[in-house]
Amino acid sequence: MATKVLDIDLAGGLRDLTGLAPYTRAYVLLRWRGVPVGRCWMDINQGRINAHALWRVASWEFRETLIPLRVRELLPAAPRAAPPRPTCSVVVCTRNRTEDLRRCLDALRPAMAAGIEVIVVDNVPADDQSERLAKTYPVRYLRQLRSGVNWSRSLGAQAARGDIVAYTDDDAKVDAGWLDAILEPFSDPDVASVTGLVVPYELEAESQELFERHQSFVRGFARRNFTADVIPPAAAARAGAGANMAIRRELINNLRLFDEELDGGTVTLTGGDTYALYQLLRLGYRIVYQPSALVWHRHRLTPERLRRVVYGYSVGTFALLLHCLLRHRDVGAVAVGISWFVHHHLKQLWRGLRGKPGAQPVWLTLTELQGCAVGPWAYIASRWHARVLPPPVTLREAAVGEPA
Repeated sequence: MATKVLDIDLAGGLRDLTGLAPYTRAYVLLRWRGVPVGRCWMDINQGRINAHALWRVASWEFRETLIPLRVRELLPAAPRAAPPRPTCSVVVCTRNRTEDLRRCLDALRPAMAAGIEVIVVDNVPADDQSERLAKTYPVRYLRQLRSGVNWSRSLGAQAARGDIVAYTDDDAKVDAGWLDAILEPFSDPDVASVTGLVVPYELEAESQELFERHQSFVRGFARRNFTADVIPPAAAARAGAGANMAIRRELINNLRLFDEELDGGTVTLTGGDTYALYQLLRLGYRIVYQPSALVWHRHRLTPERLRRVVYGYSVGTFALLLHCLLRHRDVGAVAVGISWFVHHHLKQLWRGLRGKPGAQPVWLTLTELQGCAVGPWAYIASRWHARVLPPPVTLREAAVGEPA
């Protein structure tokens, strides 16, 4: 049975939620005056969720994020001038998902209307559908002919005119306040990158719910600062994901953060976004996780696509850890890999085999373990590919499309 995704602001006067049939359960994103404070799973009884039950969950389970917001409203705000907002370019990476891309670009229309540069980078497209769609919006369209999300990210940064490059994917839909929230921390010149909250756009299939329960992108609902003193650089995945990530353009281009044979479209399948964050942490930069910068992600609909995604995450993770060890002599990558293998994979396998409530299905854990074994070989193959493949296209070769 499908799960209803609800977006509820607690400050708006909470009432019983009705008209939810035929759903029997709901995934509820809770906010306070637009700021996400938590998420919960609720039963739906006869098409209804009781307001008092929802408030009890919110006020107890999410008190650490909710109470400071409510207290702050009671305190007099000290007047201060708003810091100047840096200029920004939004880069959308896409490949053969026209309907997803349409939803993504529709959500970015307010940014376009405000004069924000939006760049669509189409990676080795099978046809011209995404190009024709992009040309109906005021965006720039680039075609990256070297397979790999990282090469699309790199090309987008080369083309960008803004000081900040904000990345999202075609299967993500940005929230109304996303751009302001993801740019706000950059008023501090010490911040190199900002990541944000990623929640499910829909949970209409069991595969989507399995992903959200066991592989979720959610990194919490409290703002956090990440440096190499806080987490090992090899654990950079804790800081965020590429579907919702912004980085200073100068750093992307000068450090060549995405010029590696990693991520979707390559044999490593994933890991390119994490490697960019890894490099920033390793070099002493600061990353801010800003949960108020929210995007809605469309998880995979079928078990086979879920299996491929989970397998790819595991392959990319262990390919990346080997890359960190061999290229950067980062022995901390070994500790991160062992910890992840023992405390996640083996723990989940043991829980699943014992039939523990809420345990990840055994078949999904075995898929992850398969990816662990393949990851190092995928890294070796990626290094070979990097030597024999032609160089990525230049901006001139990318057939830049002018805004409509």
